[in-house]
Amino acid sequence: MLEPTGEQLVFKAEVRRYLERAWPTTVTRIAVDGGPPFDTTAWSGLAAMGATGLMVPAEYGGAGASVVEAAFVCEELGRLVVAAPYLSSSVLAALLLTGLADDDVKARYLPGIADGSTVATVAFLDDRGRWHPDRIGVREEHGRLTGRVAYVTDLPAADLVLVVAAGPDGQRVHPIAQDAPGVTVEPLDCLDRTQPIGALSLADVASTGAPVDTDVLDHMVACALACLAASQVGGAERCLDLAAGYATQRVQFGRVIGSYQAIKHRCADMLARVESARSAAHHLVDAVATHAKDVAVAASLATAFCSDAYVACAGDLIQVHGGIGFTWEHDAHLYLKRAKASAHLLGDPAHHRDLLARHLLGR
Repeated sequence: MLEPTGEQLVFKAEVRRYLERAWPTTVTRIAVDGGPPFDTTAWSGLAAMGATGLMVPAEYGGAGASVVEAAFVCEELGRLVVAAPYLSSSVLAALLLTGLADDDVKARYLPGIADGSTVATVAFLDDRGRWHPDRIGVREEHGRLTGRVAYVTDLPAADLVLVVAAGPDGQRVHPIAQDAPGVTVEPLDCLDRTQPIGALSLADVASTGAPVDTDVLDHMVACALACLAASQVGGAERCLDLAAGYATQRVQFGRVIGSYQAIKHRCADMLARVESARSAAHHLVDAVATHAKDVAVAASLATAFCSDAYVACAGDLIQVHGGIGFTWEHDAHLYLKRAKASAHLLGDPAHHRDLLARHLLGR
């Protein structure tokens, strides 16, 4: 059972205060309206707090913290649907580089990720947006990379792309610059513009990679799923807060709408989903932090449940607000789009329920 320390809770509260001040939804809307993918000034402030280097070892300028602290940051980022490359750079890339045995590669890239000056991402998903070691889309032969990764988070915003390639001697990680010869980045038209995704194509790209074990990649994915679930809990809880707040203020037919049974029941269902999702997410975070044997089961369970809970709460948020909830001016659509998009990131609920069933049946 996850039992946060006092320091962790204080840090979480400080991150919330900073985001509410420096990164409200009005800043996020700049990215939604076609502006820069994230606010670099606000990102620098988050880095100054040490948040971007939580998963980076201390010898490379990070905090050497666990997934618990990173998950708390993601929960607060999700609460305000912040447009930031945190999951890609501070979780996926930081963990992947940390797991490598090549100290030179670590020393070259980890300090920049820790201080926020380098935004990195990882190209490792298959054509359905899932991780499977036998379905890596990039092949390495004689130091040349060829292939395509259909879904890469935070492209083209990332400065550095860590490409996972399969070769004759196993899997290797190749740091690639977007402007390298033979590299093509195609931004995708996403439902949620606060979480940009691009396709990466490599045509005979020269690169020298570092070997990586499958266990490192599996741990990276488990941590990412834990942070994603935490962000979904943060978003779902904010949907509940906004819905309950509006229900106690909006008056129709001479009565506050929160006094109507239909609204009461909808908000009560939202609360049940939020608390259940929090339990599932915390169970996964604790399992990853303690290297429990049931990490795979906890990951699929939390991902499937938290995804469904967030989508349902975002839909209820719009329903409680009625007509105003459908407008572009209201933030409800930001939460619904984030909920829908994040439910398909790293595998959709149907995929994770299938994985969960296979784990439980011993297949």
